[in-house]
Amino acid sequence: MEIDEDLSVIEADSISPEVSSESFGDISCITNDDKENENVEDPHSIETDESDPEDVTMSESESGIVDSSFDPTALLEISDILDLVGKNWSIFRVSPLWNLNFDTNYLNLLSKKLKKFLIIHISTHMKNQNNSFSEISVEIEAKEAHQECIALKIYVINNDTNSKLYTGLLLKSPNYEQNYDKNSLSDMPILMVQGNKSFSVAIHNWLTEHFDCVIRPYEFALYQFLWLIAISMGDAGQLYNETVLYHYFYKYESSKGQMDVKCYAESEFLRSVLAKLSLNRSSSEATSFHYSDLIKVQSDIEDHFKITSGINVSKLKLKAFEAPKVASINVSGKIHVWSSTLMDLMLKYLMELQNNKCMP
Repeated sequence: MEIDEDLSVIEADSISPEVSSESFGDISCITNDDKENENVEDPHSIETDESDPEDVTMSESESGIVDSSFDPTALLEISDILDLVGKNWSIFRVSPLWNLNFDTNYLNLLSKKLKKFLIIHISTHMKNQNNSFSEISVEIEAKEAHQECIALKIYVINNDTNSKLYTGLLLKSPNYEQNYDKNSLSDMPILMVQGNKSFSVAIHNWLTEHFDCVIRPYEFALYQFLWLIAISMGDAGQLYNETVLYHYFYKYESSKGQMDVKCYAESEFLRSVLAKLSLNRSSSEATSFHYSDLIKVQSDIEDHFKITSGINVSKLKLKAFEAPKVASINVSGKIHVWSSTLMDLMLKYLMELQNNKCMP
């Protein structure tokens, strides 16, 4: 694909200039030098892509600012969090579920109803597929929501292959205890999903009808996405020494087509940018990371890409970020995180966002 338009004249999709006084993240750990910068391929490239621009596959490896802050030292290694690490997840937003009962007998009956629904779905919509779903089992399991972050688990298993066709984890809200059973509504605003797309759509439609709720993909606003990237940087720690390049994926669209623009920032450069921040490490806010700092870091990164690759990425749409061995994040609500602490921080941030606004 040949595109002869000057990228510099594209209308900007700029970062909101609003600044939050709250802080988030710990960058004090990013101090060591990186010596693994030899024998690396050209770190800047442009690649054409005819696929769905929102469906970015990364390697394993609205608007306004919501006031939110968390103590990154007050974390627990929870078994549920550990189960989320090292896996690809699609995140959905969920409005309160009406008339949900956590009684075991009720959930067993609910599992049977969902199974019956899926059997009909398979025979009607998936009979021509090569996959064999002759026998499936459905499990809906409640968790002690006041103790764990997960309130409800939904599993659909292919008994022929003993593989999971769908995993859905409904996470409790920060104020779950106060709101639980209020007006017969259960507030579990985040749904993390793995599995077959056809099953996911069918199950979400069933949940929507059964509990009078709304389930939508979590499309990150730009400021939310930048915060998630900053949180990833703050948690990287010693892993920064094991990585040379950090990947930024942008989308360029014109009347002639679209392109994926992939840029890389060296870990040494990122540390130098973070080192410029005027933080008094002897004060109580030594590890504070404010939104104004976030904007400065992002601006320096964009300037770096303009110098090294000649592309003004501030005119493009940032759609994905990857810090190898740390986290992969997609603006369309897909995450893959290698650290339980980082996963905990990300989920706390997303939960707080949901706790501070109503679902549109």
